[in-house]
Amino acid sequence: MAKQPYHRQNLAAAIAQQARIQLENEGATQLSLRQIARFLAVTPAAVYRHFPDKASLLAQLRTDIVAEITAALREGVLDSADAKAMLQRMVTNLLDYARAHPNAVAFSLTGPLPVPQSLQTVVTLLAAQQQVTTPVEQVTPAIWTFLLGVLLRLPFTEIDEAWVTAQLLALLGG
Repeated sequence: MAKQPYHRQNLAAAIAQQARIQLENEGATQLSLRQIARFLAVTPAAVYRHFPDKASLLAQLRTDIVAEITAALREGVLDSADAKAMLQRMVTNLLDYARAHPNAVAFSLTGPLPVPQSLQTVVTLLAAQQQVTTPVEQVTPAIWTFLLGVLLRLPFTEIDEAWVTAQLLALLGG
C-alpha cells in the first residue's frame, strides 16, 4: 500500500468535513481531534496546526451550519409573490433541514442565532400584504424565537408545517 504524502492540500477542509460527519453521527460532545487525525491518516499535530483546539473546530462548524440554515430558509422562497406562501416555504425548508440534520441543528442551538434577513423580509412583506399594524421589528424576533423553539422540540415531537405556519400568522396578528 502506497503511503499518502504527509502534506496534503486542503487538509483543513478535510478536517472540517470529517468533523461534520462525526457531529452528524455522534453529536458535538463525541467529536475528537485525535480520532479525526487517525481517520485522515495524519498526525494529531497536523490537525492542531489548522485547529488549535476542539473549540476552534466547533466554532468553524457552527459558522458553517448557521450559514446552511440561513441558506435553507431562503431556498425557493421567491418562487411566489404571496408572502404567506413564502412563509410556508420557509417553515417547510427549516423543518426539512432540521429533520435531515438533527445533531447539526441541536449543536447550532447551543449559541445565539440572529434573526435571518430573509425572515425579516418575508415578515415585512406579510405585514404589508395583510395590513398588520404591529411593528415588524417587534414581531420578527418573536417569530424567530418561536421557530427556534420548534427546532428544540423537533427531534422528540412530530411537527406539522401547516400548524407552525398558523402559529406564526397568529403571532403576526393575521
